[in-house]
Amino acid sequence: MIERTISLGNYVTMNDVRRVVEAAKEISEDEQLIVSMISQESDKAANIFSVLEKHDFECTVRGANDGHNYYIIARKKH
Repeated sequence: MIERTISLGNYVTMNDVRRVVEAAKEISEDEQLIVSMISQESDKAANIFSVLEKHDFECTVRGANDGHNYYIIARKKH
C-alpha cells in the first residue's frame, strides 16, 4: 500500500484543511493518507475528520510513543 503523508504545522489552519482536501481528491483505493500534527493541536482534528468523511474515507488515529505527535490514518472506503 502506498502512503502519502501531510505534516501540519504547529497550528492547524484553514490552509492545512485545504491541503488535506486536495490530497484526499488524489488518493486512490490502494493508497492511504497519513496526516501528522502535534498532539496539542489534536482538538482541531475535527475539521480534518469532517473533510475526510465527506470524501468517503475511514479514519483511525494513533499517537506517537513520545506523546508529541498525533496521526490520522485515512483509507478510502470500499
